[in-house]
Amino acid sequence: MRRGDDAGNHAGVDEIEIERLARERDLAAGYREAARRALGFARRYRAEEGTPGGERERACIVQAQSWRHAIHDLHAGLPVPALPESVRPGLARTAIADKDADAKTG
Repeated sequence: MRRGDDAGNHAGVDEIEIERLARERDLAAGYREAARRALGFARRYRAEEGTPGGERERACIVQAQSWRHAIHDLHAGLPVPALPESVRPGLARTAIADKDADAKTG
């Protein structure tokens, strides 16, 4: 009977480990998708602006790099927070230019 008890205890540990690995895999997949979308937006912004290295393009690339670093940290066993709900993958957040700061929409 002792053997069955031990097997039951190991099964719980295995389930916990499986759940942790599944969450880690899902989180990494989310970060990869966010990075992919950010790079897709960067390509679109480059095409719209007509020149490489525009402000929106650079902002998207920075976002993609930070999400890729999060994936590396996750695989290294470092704690990585989930994507904040307010962040939508790929959308560039750039500072408003001074000339546009006073402009208001009706």
